[in-house]
Amino acid sequence: MYRRKLPGIKEVTVLLLFTLLIFLLFCCCLQVASMPVYRKPVVSIDSFPGSGKVNMERADELYSNFFKEDSWKKTPDAATLAWGESYTLQALVDLFEATQNRKYLEEVAFRGKRLLSYRDDRRGIKDGSGVSRPGWTTNGDFVVAVGCLTDKKGRQVVCLRSTTFDYNNSTQVRIRPASYGRFNMEVFNDRKNRTEIFDDLSLDPSDQRYIEKIVNDPMAPINARPGKYFEKSHLLRTTKIYPGSILDTALEITLTPVPVAFMGYAGIIYESLMRFAEIVKKTDALSDLLPVASDFIIAAEETYKDAAARLWRNGPNKDEGYYLCSEKGESFPWDNVGLPFNFLAKHVSTELSLFRLTGRVEYVERSSKMIRFFKNRLQYDPGNNAYIWDYWYEPVTTTGWTQSDSISENMQFLKPFSGPEDVSHAALTVSFVEAGYTMGIGFDAVDLKRFANTLTHNILGKSEFLCSADVAGKGNGNAYFLQVYHYLFLSKADPLVYDLIYNAYSNSDGESLPFLASLLKWKNRMKND
Repeated sequence: MYRRKLPGIKEVTVLLLFTLLIFLLFCCCLQVASMPVYRKPVVSIDSFPGSGKVNMERADELYSNFFKEDSWKKTPDAATLAWGESYTLQALVDLFEATQNRKYLEEVAFRGKRLLSYRDDRRGIKDGSGVSRPGWTTNGDFVVAVGCLTDKKGRQVVCLRSTTFDYNNSTQVRIRPASYGRFNMEVFNDRKNRTEIFDDLSLDPSDQRYIEKIVNDPMAPINARPGKYFEKSHLLRTTKIYPGSILDTALEITLTPVPVAFMGYAGIIYESLMRFAEIVKKTDALSDLLPVASDFIIAAEETYKDAAARLWRNGPNKDEGYYLCSEKGESFPWDNVGLPFNFLAKHVSTELSLFRLTGRVEYVERSSKMIRFFKNRLQYDPGNNAYIWDYWYEPVTTTGWTQSDSISENMQFLKPFSGPEDVSHAALTVSFVEAGYTMGIGFDAVDLKRFANTLTHNILGKSEFLCSADVAGKGNGNAYFLQVYHYLFLSKADPLVYDLIYNAYSNSDGESLPFLASLLKWKNRMKND
């Protein structure tokens, strides 16, 4: 009778090992299935489709259709160059890097020379300080505005100055005489949806309704809340009252913005012109553009000579430094206050280019101090191995100030505020990292990986939005999404950065020439690196 042979020790061992292997594979599958979506495998650069949104033909179409016009002619203001023209120049340099087609640099040469012709000193324009500077005047929504109330004969009686940081050019004042020597005043700003009503005012310092006592608020906030109010103005203050005068006629005025050559824009405006100069100086085939490159370098040096002499400050700690927004009393609302990080970052990018182009040590010295200033204020997130940072720094984020501190003439009181920087401004702030890492100053491969994690975990790691609102990963940042391309340089540390940004742009509804140009540039770099 046949009996089935029982398995031996060897066969049992093999069976057990095979069962264990199957169990381990099953666990691995569970682990992979549970991984967050944003950690999907990186797509090969060569596999990205040449879709209707991401190709050179579409880039040329966008440029021809939307970026040929000179926006300065419509809005002659420094902000037009900083937040408009500079992005076009950036896109053109990126397109050259993607294709090596000199037509893009020829456009930069043309537009760059035109841009420099608008500089205040070249047009003979003076800002509110009475000086014609090697910069560009801003005169719109983000400067101090002033006005004077006059009597029947047009003589000045009361001078007024705005107290908020924005839209001061929309603040209006209406005066109606009451009994002799007294008057009613209404202050309103439609863009802020705020109205302030002050009745029975007097110009007599001994009167309980003396205008300065009733209107001026030494703790006026930087931003006025909407609504109707009857005591203390959060839109303006009196700065001069002429003794013995009376407001004897009805009148209505709108505060007039005071122009200022805001040097915070210099780094943003010059950055692409310096990139142009560096490319031209190291490329023999572009030698005919050398005179233009030299003009750009000279212009940038003129601007930084003026800015450094007036606005550079060492400190607050050893080997740190920063630029002020403006000199104290100038008409930028944040006078005598350090520039926010995003502006400093673009100064670093431009000044390090100037160092490479000229060899002048002052540019690398200031840049090193600004980089250290920023890095010393980074907050490390160990959970994601990432960095988080604020929009500003002390004293804005720590103690604030009062009138007695005499920090700012325009912002005489500040309640401190802080919080993670929004994704849009942070897109400029990360220029600290790209510029510093390229020169081996302040940031290394470990830092680059941490900033890449900020992008992959916090900014684009939230599936419910195109991007988060801030660098900590909070809020709906869809309105900021078209600035995310600034983070593409972090693909050096993690190719997933490119993957995420490319796919997010391809699947979004909007289009952007700077975004597209940067995608094409970094696609080319990653293939060649």
